[in-house]
Amino acid sequence: MVLLAIPSLIIGFLTIDPLLFGDFYAGVIHTDAAKHPAMSLLKEEWHGAVAMGLHALTSLPFLLAVSGVVCAWYCYLINPALPATIGRVLSPLHYVLEQKYFFDRFNDFFFSGGSRLLGRGLWKGGDQAIIDGAIVNGSWRLVGLVANSSRGVQTGYLYHYAISMIVGVALLLFWFVPLLSR
Repeated sequence: MVLLAIPSLIIGFLTIDPLLFGDFYAGVIHTDAAKHPAMSLLKEEWHGAVAMGLHALTSLPFLLAVSGVVCAWYCYLINPALPATIGRVLSPLHYVLEQKYFFDRFNDFFFSGGSRLLGRGLWKGGDQAIIDGAIVNGSWRLVGLVANSSRGVQTGYLYHYAISMIVGVALLLFWFVPLLSR
């Protein structure tokens, strides 16, 4: 990343003025300064890339970052007993900060707990009760019930099948004969 950052900084430093305020994009991008005065306002406040870099070193975020590094250097390299003392003196604040304002507990209870509860409900109600219970286990139970009840009819003897065919034809005749006589 450093090998990409160094040439980017050099190229940006050398080309920022002609790219922003020169005619590099003249044939490609056209903005009406009366309707969109942002570039003209920026040109009034622009003092070059060096001034922008120096301004970044005087901004509040940079000063806060440097002060954090200096505080960490002092607390952990020069005076390592200081963080423990501050933690003891400000123990309630230290506890709240250590617990990250209890956001992790809230997220774990509300979002993760709700997701686990929803997942458990879908698992118990949907997967175990409906899919496994009714569809999968219910279908093999139904097949087993039909097989057990038809097992007595299927004996494998030819005379049993002949008798059942004769009885079936007789029942059909007894059913159709009254219908035909009407």
